[in-house]
Amino acid sequence: MKKEVQLNKAKWLVEPGCVVLVTSGTMENPNVMTFSWQTPVNNADPCLILLAISHVRYSYELIKQNNELVINIPGEELLEQTHLVGQGTGRDRDKFKESGLTPVAAGAVEPPLIEECAGHLECRVVEIFKMQSHDLLICEVVRALAEPDFFDGRWIPEKFHTLHYLTGSKYGLMTRTVEAGNLSSLNL
Repeated sequence: MKKEVQLNKAKWLVEPGCVVLVTSGTMENPNVMTFSWQTPVNNADPCLILLAISHVRYSYELIKQNNELVINIPGEELLEQTHLVGQGTGRDRDKFKESGLTPVAAGAVEPPLIEECAGHLECRVVEIFKMQSHDLLICEVVRALAEPDFFDGRWIPEKFHTLHYLTGSKYGLMTRTVEAGNLSSLNL
């Protein structure tokens, strides 16, 4: 028998999504934020990604200045840095310097890429839906990059382990590929 889940814990039934590092600002004033509230909303060209971000985030202030951001995909080797930049605001500290992550110029937007990450989505915000405590940003991907050893049209989990936020300081890893078999074996 299944047990009731408190409604304030219900989101954990659909988490964990892949943890990303969102960069905002410019090369002269970069910021980085750990993020797990994002999802693709189409599979067309242009690719659109939805992000939910709190009104009070310093990163959101920077995003609104140029309506641009970069979604960077860290792997297991960046666990400590990913967790560190998720702690507190960049309003009064340099999270790049503290974490040892390296900002590098993007090709199509002002916010930097993170050199150590295996993939990057350079985005422009094309629509904002105002909510109570968070806004929903629809972001158009204008440029995408990935390490070819780790990505062949999908992440290869046997080679690259994406991080998945579980709660507190706990994360899960995607480590293997499984494939569904033949539906005829289900006797449908």
